[in-house]
Amino acid sequence: MNKFSEFADTASAPVMDGRKIALDDILNKEIVVLRYKVKKSKFTDAKNPECLTVQFAYPEKEAEHFVFFSGSSVLMEQLEKYKDKIPFTATIKKIGKYFTFS
Repeated sequence: MNKFSEFADTASAPVMDGRKIALDDILNKEIVVLRYKVKKSKFTDAKNPECLTVQFAYPEKEAEHFVFFSGSSVLMEQLEKYKDKIPFTATIKKIGKYFTFS
């Protein structure tokens, strides 16, 4: 009998563990971005067909992980552009109708 852990490629699918936090609850607070992934959104009526999942920690407690979800194309573009800089500290700001790292 095959054992899943012997043949599965888990390196390409990092575990996004952590307590779920609403994006609005971390606005204007410094976080440490640990990893992210973008996948197809389960909401068919969403403006953006993709969903962003970000795993993060607070600088003072980096051992405790959290996750948030967003359809923000600006955050997705920033993470993709600077993915080689992860982990990094950032603050998420809401400017008008969109979110951005600063």
